[in-house]
Amino acid sequence: MDDDLTFIPAATLPEAAARMYALSRSQDPGTRGPKRALVALAAGLGLDVDLVEVNAVLGERIADELGVRWREGREYVGLQVTLTGMNNLLWGATRNLDRLSRERRLDDQPAAEVLLAFPGFRPARSKQEAVNRMCDLAGVPHDTLGPGGKEHTWTLKDLARRFAPRVLETRLTKHEMAAALCDEFGVPWLASAGSTGASITLDGLNLILAGAERRAQVASDAWATAQEEGAALVDLLARELPRHWDGRKAVLEMREAGSTQWRQMEWAGFYFEEKVREILNETYPTPPLGGPRLRFGSTAFDYASSTRVWDAKAHTAMRVDLPDGEPHRDSRDAVCWLNDARAMRDCIELQGLGFLVAEGLSGLDTTGEFKAWHKELGSSGRKVREYVPSTGHSRLRKASFTPLELRAVWIEDLLDLRRAITAGWLSQSAQPNWEGTVARNDKFKARFAEAGGWQVAHHALVL
Repeated sequence: MDDDLTFIPAATLPEAAARMYALSRSQDPGTRGPKRALVALAAGLGLDVDLVEVNAVLGERIADELGVRWREGREYVGLQVTLTGMNNLLWGATRNLDRLSRERRLDDQPAAEVLLAFPGFRPARSKQEAVNRMCDLAGVPHDTLGPGGKEHTWTLKDLARRFAPRVLETRLTKHEMAAALCDEFGVPWLASAGSTGASITLDGLNLILAGAERRAQVASDAWATAQEEGAALVDLLARELPRHWDGRKAVLEMREAGSTQWRQMEWAGFYFEEKVREILNETYPTPPLGGPRLRFGSTAFDYASSTRVWDAKAHTAMRVDLPDGEPHRDSRDAVCWLNDARAMRDCIELQGLGFLVAEGLSGLDTTGEFKAWHKELGSSGRKVREYVPSTGHSRLRKASFTPLELRAVWIEDLLDLRRAITAGWLSQSAQPNWEGTVARNDKFKARFAEAGGWQVAHHALVL
């Protein structure tokens, strides 16, 4: 797979499948395997496929269509497509979508497919709605369609006056002006955009509207506020997130899903990150193109909607010594370590940054049985590198995790970040170099229970 900094690979097979459904605008039937997702992607590309074809053959047909690599032992093993293969197909489909969105003119592509390249855009359902939204962008009163549902030329002129004034320098017909606006906005002009006579189709108006919204930095298919978005995301996670995470089952699930993180001592944090990406991408998918930036340096945040980036954190609020201890609180659990401080600052300055937090009850492996099982499972004949925490002190491994509360916390900009630090719930600390290797960058740490006005959503889970 070629290096493409705009593409963030899926971390698991379920996440890759969810993103394929989103990219092809298909309805997820609820299955977690890749087969239906591959079929949906193939259908979205216009391939005539048969459900009886095995995954590896179906993947090869899609790869050939997209012009990407398809190698035995990497993209597929036996009859099954690997996570590498799923990501290769996702990347190829994203590249294809990007190409379609940059063509000057397309004669045989449906507008719906081209509009996938415009994250945050909600197509108008009628020509009158499209005209109303154009008028809103232009800052003029709504115009009523003329006889026969014809839009008036002055609506396009009002839009051009606001965003593309040079279009008005030449006398143009309505269709010529519509095509010129698309050219100015970097939107293809489709054969389906113009109809007979002096009218523009709904497809044509939506193409112009998508370009104008992108130029105006408006996301019509997005939540207006972080409060609305945070509440929607937390509500979805509250409904779909497993209520109890048994360590052995969760680690095996991660391994089966193609995750690279199932060997990690802090498996619960990675399990939550992967479930967040899987669950949210099924309903509120990360845009395949454009959208917020997820990677800053070596730090990649976990999830992006059409307009906002969120990082997922599973944090111990209470602990219990297994097998028969009593739940209790520990002062060491008051603080949750976050990400690289520079990456967080850069993200917040550019677009803001949110946190989706699962605070819960950690069951600690006091007997060492889970640690031994986990170490043996992960060794696979190779030496296992022991985890060295930032405190320099060894910790008991979690054998289970039960989410108790879900929070969404949002930091809007650098001023908001400084206010959070002043308020005391967020702080920056150096990480001790206990391993004696390359010094680590500073990290932020948070007391999310004290975030106050920065908390935009909260849900207490019923056990």
